[in-house]
Amino acid sequence: MTAPLILDTQMHGIRGSTAAFLVRGERTALVETGPRSSLATLLKELESVTDELDWIVVTHIHLDHAGAAGALAARFPSARVAVHERGARHLADPARLWASVQSIYGSQAQRLWGGIDPVAAERIHVVRDGDRIDLGGGRGLDVLETPGHARHHHAFMDDETGILFAGDALGMQLPGSETMRPATAPPEHDLRAALASMQRIRSARPSAVWLTHFGEATHEGRADGVDAVCDRAADTLQRWHDIVAAARRTGARGADGILAVAGPDLDALESSLPADVCARLDATNSRTLNVEGIERSIERIAGTDPQKEEIR
Repeated sequence: MTAPLILDTQMHGIRGSTAAFLVRGERTALVETGPRSSLATLLKELESVTDELDWIVVTHIHLDHAGAAGALAARFPSARVAVHERGARHLADPARLWASVQSIYGSQAQRLWGGIDPVAAERIHVVRDGDRIDLGGGRGLDVLETPGHARHHHAFMDDETGILFAGDALGMQLPGSETMRPATAPPEHDLRAALASMQRIRSARPSAVWLTHFGEATHEGRADGVDAVCDRAADTLQRWHDIVAAARRTGARGADGILAVAGPDLDALESSLPADVCARLDATNSRTLNVEGIERSIERIAGTDPQKEEIR
């Protein structure tokens, strides 16, 4: 049995922030790609262990997970790209996706993300809940529908080792800390769907959970049990929602207004985070974006969200 490999994409030049995972049967799959801006780093790591790629698999199409998919497809012309049906058209024609990124990051978008190249439609392989990506030799990746962070989100379980690649479904835990931070960026975050997906992951009974941000979930330096991972993820997500909702009850609105009220409570929630880990988390998934996503989710439930839903 060949264990999957963790490849560090070094997104934004930061080590231990955003991973890709290499799974090898008779055929080879790369799960996640990182952004196009870190393509050179990913290729260097990838080409040190393999000279072929049969599958490029993305949990969802946000650029820290799929931004390099088009460029990788060009580098490996026989590889197929596996993606959720809601995300497929955005990989084939990423203009709307890129415009959404530019609306959030403005003049910094190109520097941070490097753009996104299209994937030829005939190379896109739509996967759905319950599908299996066959890697040959009895090994495959089982597809689990896991919305909540985004409506077009999947997790993938290596059926040989039982390792589940969770994308952003459970949140983030960077090396050097036991603290998890939820991933609730707008526009599609949905609390109820996210909690249901955490239960779905628990029910799949994987042997371990590997997070795109970053690597195997651990506790006290040891691999954490799946139930414990899901419990921590659900508890942390609910706490963030409760803190944001409490701030809104004071009349605070918008990320800046909410953070002015809720900042001390979030500080307490993340009090064990070392400063360097907190800085890496903020560069990957800022408090501001998390609060914006939670507020959008609260307003959507209340029917007061004035903004058009767009995939990011």
